[in-house]
Amino acid sequence: MVQYKLLACLLVPALMMINWRASHSRRVSTKIPESVDQNAIIRALHDQPSFIKLNPVVIDVNQVPTDPATYEVELFLTSKTWDPIETYMLSSMITIIPWIGPWGQKHIQFGTWLRNTESGIKTYADAPFGVSVGSQWMVQPDTTRGGRNPGSIFGMFNAHQDSGWMLVVERTVECVWWLMPFVAYT
Repeated sequence: MVQYKLLACLLVPALMMINWRASHSRRVSTKIPESVDQNAIIRALHDQPSFIKLNPVVIDVNQVPTDPATYEVELFLTSKTWDPIETYMLSSMITIIPWIGPWGQKHIQFGTWLRNTESGIKTYADAPFGVSVGSQWMVQPDTTRGGRNPGSIFGMFNAHQDSGWMLVVERTVECVWWLMPFVAYT
């Protein structure tokens, strides 16, 4: 019995050292009410420091000079006529071990790159522990337009009309396989 426990104690750390990368993609969309101008949403997305500060885990944002060699990512291979890529250093406090307060938290810093597009914004971040996150926020025409918002939780109580536009977020997270359960839904 002792041999099996010893084998398990050796196997778990060995599996954690294997560098298998996992990827998780997610697409979320919400209809924009008629009372909201889609151009106002695009302007809000283009206000990059304010956009970043909407993330509840970000505690500080500093803009730094952009080094073109660091963002050779397919996400940013776009038209040269778009706005330049802006670089920010983010500070975050993440919970490593829950329920023990500040002792279970870790302060991390990492770079993120943002580029305004005609319909929204593209972002990419290289966080510690080998976590990479790319996302695209877009205001798009609603191809499923049907008058009242049929996806409302309240159903018949939803009185607002849709504007014919949607806010769409596409996000991809890549990291070591055993970290994916911790980072996929944050």
